[in-house]
Amino acid sequence: LEFRRVLFRSMKLAGKTNAELMELRRQIEQAPENKMPPGTSIWIYTAAARKKLDAIDRAITHNMAEKRKAEGNPVPPDGYSGRQTNRP
Repeated sequence: LEFRRVLFRSMKLAGKTNAELMELRRQIEQAPENKMPPGTSIWIYTAAARKKLDAIDRAITHNMAEKRKAEGNPVPPDGYSGRQTNRP
């Protein structure tokens, strides 16, 4: 977990908007040096690219949570949505 925080800070993602993060994600996905050679692995992207993409995904999630919190509709940390079910 600490490594991901360091990676998040080192990529300077904290002040970026979701549109900027999506553009950065697209650039990483399209760069040929970030892709594994075909037939060499089950992964599409290299380990470094996967770490960057994971950090970007976490930044987008954080931005969405902050936006909801600012609107007065925060997501509980346990993930409970309040949905009612008919289960016994």
